[in-house]
Amino acid sequence: MSVLENKRYRDLKLEEGVYVPDIGMEYPEDDPDARLVPAVKVRDLKFDENYAFIDDSFLFRIQRGFVYFMIHTVYGLINRLRFGLRFEGRDILRKYRKEFSDGIMSVANHCYVWDGMAIALCLNHRLWIPMLSDHINGKSHWHLTHFGGIPLADGTISATKKFNEAFDTLHARKDWVHIFAEARNWHFYKPLRPFQKGAFTMAYKWNCPILPIALTYRPRTGFFRLTGPARLPLITVRIGEPIFPDATKPRREEVDRLLRATHASICSLAGIVENSWPASRD
Repeated sequence: MSVLENKRYRDLKLEEGVYVPDIGMEYPEDDPDARLVPAVKVRDLKFDENYAFIDDSFLFRIQRGFVYFMIHTVYGLINRLRFGLRFEGRDILRKYRKEFSDGIMSVANHCYVWDGMAIALCLNHRLWIPMLSDHINGKSHWHLTHFGGIPLADGTISATKKFNEAFDTLHARKDWVHIFAEARNWHFYKPLRPFQKGAFTMAYKWNCPILPIALTYRPRTGFFRLTGPARLPLITVRIGEPIFPDATKPRREEVDRLLRATHASICSLAGIVENSWPASRD
């Protein structure tokens, strides 16, 4: 079935000339939380109140440095060759350098396996990313952990408190946090799925800028026909203008505004005129 037969694609309105990839995948029409890319579990760590969500050891810092060295060399080269990686809007990082000096939260659509690395390359910054626990217990656990993946807590009050305290500590250090507010990775999906509120609750609490980022698609042409299957698109990472919280506004009202403003900004960056999913899960 062509992706254009999916009702979320039929109801999608795009700017003229916006490319829509069709990789032969059938996407859910009514369940934005569906897991299309399950992790292969190889460990059974429990992410409860006893888990160290932040590792400050010397060994961890050395390994994290090595992973980012590989991202900027080998992995970055592969990403560029296979997906023709391009960046747009990086002048915004210079324009708001002062405002970003105390830390930011970037938010993007979640659409291919190496999108986190693409964003780290685009921002030229090390990131911390909340991740589903299955991925941290999966085959890529070493790479994901040292890239900056922090597993979501197991849902108990005590574990959730410790998870939140870990991110409060990272922000206090002026580190950069990235969140895929759609939560699930749907390969090369075009519509923007509803966002979860967690990212925007954090941004309001920290009073830190939100940086909208859209991963958009281009047809595979020229040299890149030799570096990957024709059905796989090339990737452009676009940075938008930051969105700043208003700490004087009530939390619920402002969190909702931040979510909707960020969702609308990423839609605009992706060339979406009318999206076919609501902005929020609620």
